[in-house]
Amino acid sequence: MSVFDVCSFILILIAVIFEYYYIYTFIKSKKGKYPPFVPTKKTVLNEINNTAAPFLSLQEHKNIVEPGCGDARILKMLADAYPLHSYIGYEWDYVPYFLARFKTRKYKNVKIERKNFMLADYTAVGLVVLFAGTEIAQDLSVKLKQDLPAGAIIISESFRLPNFNCIQEVGTGKKNRFFLEPKLYVYQA
Repeated sequence: MSVFDVCSFILILIAVIFEYYYIYTFIKSKKGKYPPFVPTKKTVLNEINNTAAPFLSLQEHKNIVEPGCGDARILKMLADAYPLHSYIGYEWDYVPYFLARFKTRKYKNVKIERKNFMLADYTAVGLVVLFAGTEIAQDLSVKLKQDLPAGAIIISESFRLPNFNCIQEVGTGKKNRFFLEPKLYVYQA
């Protein structure tokens, strides 16, 4: 066997593993109902931070939740800026879950749970930051409407929540690679 054959075999093996992973996550996500792991861009992170600032700058302790937290970059950014609060990220997919756990391992106020966010309890949450996807937005909107306490804030990246009245829209720049609306939608429960 030549070096070329070994390299080819390794590349094919990696391709098969990735293909299996994508098929597995597609099936596990209820055939695409839950959005895939898409890292949030730096410009959008800054806008989320700016939008959450008036709410999180208060000295009152808040529980902040990110359903479908991916690699936890939003939670990590907010925890750095506002360490007084508690942060919880829910992620069902193994790869982003382990990335999130690794990236937040030194944060005492950040907890990552491998869990379906539709089964989570939102009754003690002060802020929800999410990237929901069109299909899940309807179900999640109903869940949040039932669970969230009055006055809780929701910041939704690119997707509107049908059961809430938008109190603020914040532009985040040009459309992203998925041609989604470059906006944050802010709601109050």
